[in-house]
Amino acid sequence: MYSNALLPARGECYNAVIARSYRQQTLTPSAGRLHPLLLTRTICVTDSEILPAPIPTDEGNAEADLASAPIQQDEQQQSLGHYVWEILQTLILAGLLIIVFRTFLFQNYIVEGSSMIPTLEPAQRLIVSRISYIVGEPERGDVIVFQFPHEPNRDFVKRILGLPGETVAIENGVVFIDGEPIPREEYLDYTSPTSMAPLLLSDDEYFVMGDNRPGSSDSRSWGPLARRYIIGQAYMVYYPFAEFGILEHYTLEPEG
Repeated sequence: MYSNALLPARGECYNAVIARSYRQQTLTPSAGRLHPLLLTRTICVTDSEILPAPIPTDEGNAEADLASAPIQQDEQQQSLGHYVWEILQTLILAGLLIIVFRTFLFQNYIVEGSSMIPTLEPAQRLIVSRISYIVGEPERGDVIVFQFPHEPNRDFVKRILGLPGETVAIENGVVFIDGEPIPREEYLDYTSPTSMAPLLLSDDEYFVMGDNRPGSSDSRSWGPLARRYIIGQAYMVYYPFAEFGILEHYTLEPEG
């Protein structure tokens, strides 16, 4: 919108002063000087008159502000959508990392029962390394967590004493591997003077026992443990904090 309040109405006449110049004649025409000459002329406004440049008013600015408002709203909505998408991506990535961590790397476990005293106490929290047996094989002396073969929904924790292909026997509480006794088990507080006839393990079987020999249900009673039931190696105690530490590994190769 523009204002023409200062212009004369169509058909109205007004006087205008027009400046012209003339050259004063001298003996040398090229040396003449220009002198202003003021003339008065009457001008009437008609349809063919050229109007002066329009003057913007505040109404134009208001229209521009209204036009920019939807653009700002769209930008805000896009920014909010981008922020929500970033949060969703972060949550999805965190979920995938947790799945990978628990499936292939580590898992937590709570000790139940007293079959591993004094190495492990009831209610202790363990970190179980699953990757240890993905990149390697269980070894003699490892403390492992596994699914109980007769009830796979229950997890047990024991120590490996016999490896695949070996013959395990027990005489008065001493474990023999292929006819040779293993070294003295320094981690035992409680021994049991039990005996067991020689047992040949297949290519994927392990012989496991609890460190609390009188109070452990293990391979002596329910037989060898198949490889597919092993979850991982008990790596460390992380709770209670006063008992925080990595589990010691003992070398138990037969003497002979």
